[in-house]
Amino acid sequence: MVLRVIRSTLVIVWLAVALLFRAGAQPVTIAVDVRQPGAEISPLMLGLSYETGLLLPDDKGTRYFRPDNRPLIQMFRTLGVQSLRIGGNSVDATNFAIPSIADVRSLFEFARAARVKVIYSVRLQDGDPQSAAQLAKVIHDDYADVLDSFAIGNEPSYYKDYAVYTNRWVTIRNAMLEVFPDAKFSGPDQNPSPELCAKMVRDFGNPAGHLAEITQHSYSFGCSYKNYKEKDPAKLIPQDAAAAREKMLSPDAYGIYEKILAGTTNAIAGKSVGFRLSEANSYWFSGLKGASDSYASALWGAEYLHWWAAHGARGINFHTGDRTGGSIVMPCRYAAFVTAKGGYEARPLAYGLKLFELGGHGKILPVHLAATTNQNLCAYATLAADQTIFVTIINKAIGKNAAVDARIEFQNVMSGRSAKLISLTAKDNDIAGGSDDVKLGGSAIKLDGTWRGQWKSLRLADADKTKVFINLPPASAAVVQFFPNIK
Repeated sequence: MVLRVIRSTLVIVWLAVALLFRAGAQPVTIAVDVRQPGAEISPLMLGLSYETGLLLPDDKGTRYFRPDNRPLIQMFRTLGVQSLRIGGNSVDATNFAIPSIADVRSLFEFARAARVKVIYSVRLQDGDPQSAAQLAKVIHDDYADVLDSFAIGNEPSYYKDYAVYTNRWVTIRNAMLEVFPDAKFSGPDQNPSPELCAKMVRDFGNPAGHLAEITQHSYSFGCSYKNYKEKDPAKLIPQDAAAAREKMLSPDAYGIYEKILAGTTNAIAGKSVGFRLSEANSYWFSGLKGASDSYASALWGAEYLHWWAAHGARGINFHTGDRTGGSIVMPCRYAAFVTAKGGYEARPLAYGLKLFELGGHGKILPVHLAATTNQNLCAYATLAADQTIFVTIINKAIGKNAAVDARIEFQNVMSGRSAKLISLTAKDNDIAGGSDDVKLGGSAIKLDGTWRGQWKSLRLADADKTKVFINLPPASAAVVQFFPNIK
C-alpha cells in the first residue's frame, strides 16, 4: 500500500514538473504578415501522374479511367486533385500498345467528371505523327476544355543528339497542330536537365513554338534500390527504410530542391513559360517499401507542395497507380492510393495532399519563425479571396521531446472573429506508420473516397484577438484557419 502511494506521488510530482517546464518554455512565434500578399498559388498546383499504360483495358475489358468509376472520381475530388498527367515510361515502351481512340475518350470523360485538366503524352520514340494527330483531333473536337497541354515522349535521354530529338519532336508537334492549331505543349519531361530545358525554351518558348510550360521529373531522394541496374526484380536490394524516412524529413532536402529550382528558373528567365514537376515522388523505381508508403510521406508531401508553390511552380504531379514502370513494372510503393476491394485505399501520401488542399490556395503570405532554431519546423500561409487566412505548420521532428508549442501572430490585422484548426497525426507519432495509422481531422479517407474530418475551434488570445496558441506533437501537422474582422 505504501509503495503504491509513493508511486502515485512520484507520478503527480513528475506531471507537475512537466507542466511547470512547459508553462515556462518559450513558444515558437509564427508571425504572418498580411500587408504584402505575394503571388497566387496555381489552381493546378496539386496533381497526379499516371502511366499511359493504365489507359488500356484490363483482362476483363474494364478501364481504370472511366466516367462511371465513382470511387475514383470521389477520391480525386476529396484530395483536391486539379491536374492529371498521363505519361511515364510506358508512353514510349514498345511492350505497351498506344491507347485507342476509345481509351482516350474514356480518360477525358473521366477527367471531365473529376473536374481536372489533363496533360496528355503521345509517343515520341518510334511514334507515329499521324496517330498522334488522330488523337489530337478527337481531343480538339470534343475535349479541348479538359486539356491542359500535350507532351511528346518521356525522359528523352535516349536521344543523345539534341537535333535528332527536336526534329522528331517538331515533326509530331506539327502533325498535331494541323488538327489543333491552338494546342499548347509542355516538355521535355526529363530528369532535371537545365541545359536541355534552356534549349527547349530558347527554341520553342515563344508563341510560334507553342511551348507553354517546362516540365521535368524529380524523385528527390534517389533510387529505391542499391543495385538499380539489376534486370531481375527479385534480385533488387532495397535501401534502408528507416534511414530513408529520416532523409525525407531532413532539412537537407531543401538543398536538393534549390538546385533544381535554380536550373529551372535560369532556363525560363525572360520568357513567358511556366514550369511544373510533371512526374515527382520520393524514391524512384516505383518507391521504397517502408518509406514511400509510410507516414513520413504525408509530412513530406504536404511541405513539398507548399515549398514549390512558394517558389513559383505551376504544379506537381505525384506519380502514382497500382503498378508503375515501362520495361520493368513494379508494385507502386509511392502511390497516393491503390485499388482495393470496394474502392481505393488511401496511402499516407494522400493525407499530405489533402492537408495541402485545405490550406494551399489563395495568395502566399510572408511568414517569419522566431524564438526557434528548430529546422524541422516549417510554416506557410495563404490569403484566400474572402480574406480568410490559412496557416499550415509541419513539425517534422521525431522523438519524445519533439513536441512544439507555437504562438501564431496575425500581424497588421485589426482583430479576428474566430479561428479553427485541423490536425494531421499518426498512431504513436510514428513516421513508419502505414495507411491504417494516419488520421486527418480525426478521420480516415474511406474506400469510396469520402472523408469526414473535423475542424476544432481555437480560442483567440490577447485583447486584440490576433493570436492563437497551439501544440504540435512530434511528427504532426496542422492547418489553422483564421477569420479576420473585415471593415
